[in-house]
Amino acid sequence: MGIKLKWVSVLAAFLVTGCIGIDTKTSPKETFVLPRAYQELYQLAKLQVQQCWSDGDTLPVKGQLDIATRTAQVWVVGGLGGVRYGQIDIRALDDKNSEITTYAVDADIWNRASVAAVHEALQFGVPTCSTYMPGVRAPSKK
Repeated sequence: MGIKLKWVSVLAAFLVTGCIGIDTKTSPKETFVLPRAYQELYQLAKLQVQQCWSDGDTLPVKGQLDIATRTAQVWVVGGLGGVRYGQIDIRALDDKNSEITTYAVDADIWNRASVAAVHEALQFGVPTCSTYMPGVRAPSKK
């Protein structure tokens, strides 16, 4: 019950502050390349978003895998009109390498630190809601 109350308060804060979701020009963002196939990264991204950005109920995880364009996208939505709070875009560069861009709304759990955690989760193949490898790379400024 306590966890649901936390998520309700998060959603209420977004409604009160007038949050309109991700802005691809101003929201925290990181783009990086990893030596993994885009389909594998799609599965890892879904796990990451389910564990760190969603409560499974009021903040559901959505995703799409497009084999024709060799792209994938995972995002979490909530609030009125399905506002996107966090999003991961994946594009195959070739059969074994992919470019990933992660966006977050820059509020509560969808912040710069969570964008950096996505990088680590996809790089090491283990979902993590915090960055644990400070020597690997510095968190993105935007």
